[in-house]
Amino acid sequence: MIFPGYSITGFLVETMILVLISIIGILILKWYSREKEWEYSFMNAFIIIGIWFAIEFCIGILLPYLFNTSFLTESLISNISFISIIIIGVNIFIGMFIVLKFLKKPLKDSLLFTVVIQALVFIIATLIRVLLGVFITMITSNDDDIFSSGFMYYISTLLIFGITVFYANWGDKIQFVKYRNIIILISIIPGLIYLQDLFETQGIAFTRQFSTNIAWTLIVVIITTTIVKQVSYRTISLKEFRILPVLEKGIKFFNVKDLKVYYPLYGGILKRQFGFVKAVDGVSFSIKTGETVGLVGESGCGKTTVALAILGLVPKEAGEVRFHDELVPNELKKELRRKIQFVFQDPDASLNPRMKIVDIIAEPLKNLLGITTKIELRNRVLKLLDEVSLKREHMDRYPHEFSGGQKQRIVIARALASNPELIILDEPTSALDVSVQAQILNLLKDLQKIYGYGFMFITHNLAVVNHIADRVAVMYLGKFVEVGNTNQIFSNPSHPYTQALLASRTELDPSNKEISFVIKGEVPSPIAPPPGCAFNPRCVSDARTNECMRETPHKIEIEEEHYIWCVNPPVSMQSKILESKESLSLE
Repeated sequence: MIFPGYSITGFLVETMILVLISIIGILILKWYSREKEWEYSFMNAFIIIGIWFAIEFCIGILLPYLFNTSFLTESLISNISFISIIIIGVNIFIGMFIVLKFLKKPLKDSLLFTVVIQALVFIIATLIRVLLGVFITMITSNDDDIFSSGFMYYISTLLIFGITVFYANWGDKIQFVKYRNIIILISIIPGLIYLQDLFETQGIAFTRQFSTNIAWTLIVVIITTTIVKQVSYRTISLKEFRILPVLEKGIKFFNVKDLKVYYPLYGGILKRQFGFVKAVDGVSFSIKTGETVGLVGESGCGKTTVALAILGLVPKEAGEVRFHDELVPNELKKELRRKIQFVFQDPDASLNPRMKIVDIIAEPLKNLLGITTKIELRNRVLKLLDEVSLKREHMDRYPHEFSGGQKQRIVIARALASNPELIILDEPTSALDVSVQAQILNLLKDLQKIYGYGFMFITHNLAVVNHIADRVAVMYLGKFVEVGNTNQIFSNPSHPYTQALLASRTELDPSNKEISFVIKGEVPSPIAPPPGCAFNPRCVSDARTNECMRETPHKIEIEEEHYIWCVNPPVSMQSKILESKESLSLE
């Protein structure tokens, strides 16, 4: 549209540009169909874009060439004022008819589909023609000054593009806009058209007026971007978050099935893979609202890896994680990040030392809930601090000014900020003294009682689990060995490993200060675990046989909702298992 003179060269170049735009149009059709969850067909896309190509070619290129009009010799702005409007109108009308026929969508959806696709194609076509037009002018001109002006034009374009991208992505609300790249495209087009028009009118003087041209173009771009951003903000639908929601208790909302996490092992000169570390090897469990599931076991058994796999921080080898019956992807979307929160073991490592507490807690409010007003943020942070028994004066302090228990409260407040449903706590009290541990545990129980959160509590402290958990899962070398209610696990431990763990805990008995039991042996290497039952080298059960070294443990029901994974259960358990089976058969 902007090539000097009307020649066969301009005709061919315009045709090549039109072919390129048509290919881009097919890609845009594929993207839009995926966004709308429509069935995509390359043939339908080819037909739609092919007809548009024919219309654009006939009206915009062939007719002006045959009748030798001045269409291709005028400036870009005058070109798009008449011919392009006709082309767009015809394209929308015919495109809507094609979408109705081939995609079989309602009239409203077909019109919206056609308008969006045509607008995007027009924007990208304008961008290509503007940038390519200046390049053609540079290489066809024999004047070095024109070439220098063209070179400065492209430097200006890069500068304007960078500033537009920065300004378009600046602000807290913009992250809630779905199609930010389209905002950038729409915002930069007026600036580039204005800059190209300056290049055409000024010629060799463009270089001398470089600063002035940049300044005026920036004003055009900033005004356009501001208007487009404000319009896009109207499309954001933010939920109300005035108070923390109270969840209905007893509903199973989170389910993990056969979760496996394997870490590859590499060795040799070529660093080839020769095996796996089976950090988590097929665990399954569920969590209800208002329930705490405790995950216990020795260090290195895979407790934290389970949590990291749920959050998508480590890749899953197999298995599935479901939240409200919806499959949780490897990369958590914003809505899931809001509903599933994590409290890390070390509060110092999870708090930014350069940020004030009000900013730390306000971060999820801005990023996940879209609160951007400063007064509203401070009011919300103050309510959260009050929930965790901190005061107003703590808002504007830095993390190093707090004790360990206070830091952990801040981390919990940040987890509560996004109105979650599931909170994963990875040994949140392990680094705290006993009195502070009790405060944090009681705080968690009170919050759960009020709001109905589901907790997944990871720890190796059995006393803490007994205090806070409703159900307990005992892990050993990446697998569950016993699962049951807290009372069942502590009053009727059935697996030899669970019995050994409970026997190894220290008691406050002034008459007996000796540790009565210590589990013998070392935890096997996860790289080369023992065959059969992984616990068999350390097992001291009366039912341990040679089968334990060959057979894989199987699931055994001890009583209702109480299971162990064992080859041969202890003799004391076998009679109970028979009794429970007989009672079930009588019923």
